[in-house]
Amino acid sequence: MNRTGKIPFYDRFPDRDSLMKSARQVGDMTPVKVNNHIHTPYSFSAFESMTQAVHMAVEEDVRVLGINDFYVTDGYAEFIETCMARGIFPLLNIELIGISSKEQENGIRVNDPNNPGRTYISGKGLAHPSILPDGQRQKLDRVIGESNRQVEAMVGLLNEWFARQNVDIRITIEEIMKNLAVNLLRERHVAKMVRLKVEEMANSDTEFYDIMKAICGGRSPEKEREDIAGTEEELRARLLKAGAPAFVPEDERAFLPLEEIIAVIQDAGGIPTYPLLLDGAGGQVTEFENNKEQLLESLQEWGFRSIEFIPLRNRPEKLEEYTDFFYREGFSVSFGTEHNTTAMRPLTVSCMGNVPLDETLVRKSYLGAAAVAAHQYRVAREGVAYEPWSRERMEQLGDAIFRHYFGTFGPVVNGLV
Repeated sequence: MNRTGKIPFYDRFPDRDSLMKSARQVGDMTPVKVNNHIHTPYSFSAFESMTQAVHMAVEEDVRVLGINDFYVTDGYAEFIETCMARGIFPLLNIELIGISSKEQENGIRVNDPNNPGRTYISGKGLAHPSILPDGQRQKLDRVIGESNRQVEAMVGLLNEWFARQNVDIRITIEEIMKNLAVNLLRERHVAKMVRLKVEEMANSDTEFYDIMKAICGGRSPEKEREDIAGTEEELRARLLKAGAPAFVPEDERAFLPLEEIIAVIQDAGGIPTYPLLLDGAGGQVTEFENNKEQLLESLQEWGFRSIEFIPLRNRPEKLEEYTDFFYREGFSVSFGTEHNTTAMRPLTVSCMGNVPLDETLVRKSYLGAAAVAAHQYRVAREGVAYEPWSRERMEQLGDAIFRHYFGTFGPVVNGLV
């Protein structure tokens, strides 16, 4: 049997009481670097493989890593195995997009800066193997199917557009699936495939820009060839977005009501988690988020006790303000980097302008990850209806889980063990 073998992940740990005997006070814990939100090739990602993502975590001394793909949990098994092989602790998350009908009707933007009512929700610490009931699985399959059908329609329009522009580029769904995607198709896959086709055809920079100009209807590209992520974003804007030749509107069936998303996450054994955008859209905070006291009330009414941030979007002072407020109100807090475009940035979490997290934010990030790890453990050992504990006690259990794991599968790191 290899290092990971076939033993269920949490069967490798001592029982809960044994772990709690070694529990430390929260103030005595030594945090390690955490990134609790990355996307992988199972949805769309800067990473070419799971191995690349985990290798980068090792290189940057990020010891706890959370997979957070859109709609799918297909990557969990590979993620766990790859993390264990390198001594990284895996957290199992998911991201879904839903609609809050009340906010949509009132024109209130939630955490999507462009679409009132549209709401991104994460689920943290899902069970693996999956415990999602068939009925809930069918809802997710339907959403994935609608997303794939939208992309397929885009590809058809795109090929017609290329033909009218006398550009010898054709793309197929089969080719995208074979080379870029797994089961889920997204608009970003199409833009990436178009860029790759242009790269194949162009024998020089001049040819590259000429082809880009032709496929964009005669408009010269604004991005440099070397700016891969920027080029793909430009292709999305000029070819696939509203008003563009291959735009296909999203079907409302591709979005579940917010209440159903929360139920799906809970039935999958996860923690419903609200991602805050804050000042991540040109410095403007959405109507839903601009008053943190009202936001707290709304999130509590929806049943959230967990939030997360992608700090690279946020000014440090704004991130600190909201993090401190919600942690004092009993919420767990997670941080991540997404890596949901082709742009390859560090896995080390930082704020806008690459400002490092301060000591307080690093500690909150670690405690949030510990709470998720404890939740994963208790669901695996006790089921989804386990007896609730205080956040502090869950943080203590998670810290004990981390120390046991790193003592078994990884080297001593920063005094953790």
